[in-house]
Amino acid sequence: ADPDFLNGPTHALRVARALNETFPDVTFDFTAKIEHLVERGEVLQELVACGATFVVSAVEALSDRVLQTLDKGHGREDVGEALRRCREAGLPMRPTWVPFTPWSTMADFREILEFVGGQGLVTHVDPVQYSIRLLVPPGSLLENHAGFMPHRRELDREALSWNWVHPDPEMDVLQRDVAQLVENAAGAGHSGTETFLHVAELAGVSLTPDQVAVTIAGRAAPRLTEDWFC
Repeated sequence: ADPDFLNGPTHALRVARALNETFPDVTFDFTAKIEHLVERGEVLQELVACGATFVVSAVEALSDRVLQTLDKGHGREDVGEALRRCREAGLPMRPTWVPFTPWSTMADFREILEFVGGQGLVTHVDPVQYSIRLLVPPGSLLENHAGFMPHRRELDREALSWNWVHPDPEMDVLQRDVAQLVENAAGAGHSGTETFLHVAELAGVSLTPDQVAVTIAGRAAPRLTEDWFC
């Protein structure tokens, strides 16, 4: 189901009920906005009863500054509330991220890793998510945004996206290093947990032995057969 699946929660429940009544053995996942998980969380338990196995939600960042610039419609506190509501309903959340934007800092990147590790979400996040760099295609609301213009460079016509540079060159280096690490790890068949620990080490995130043990022992969450990101 698309990101507006909970835009009309009554209709969403009708669809889920009909699917479950007709094909009781079929499970499904859906995508929902953080704001909808917070505002309409009361429907989640019934969706689980109808066969929902997980929900994908575009968290993207934990920095309120970045979230406001991206006009996501949610803030840092909403992310925690959405996660709480999903857990109460027994519905695993698979958050997606855009860690690298012109406004993201090293502290922001580390906060994402600490949040993922601290909330037991390591197996809920495809490692490629840690390397995602903001894409700004022609026509995007960000294209001529006052906060984006100082960082905008030439248009990459092949990629249909505006090139941009980070004001801190180290962030661009980090993004390339994380992308290479994730690609190499996938090629070597490393688990998502192993890759997370390597990314954390690269970013200078210090995990205690107990945190590492909890991360390694984390149960695998339901997922798609291929890495998903937008």
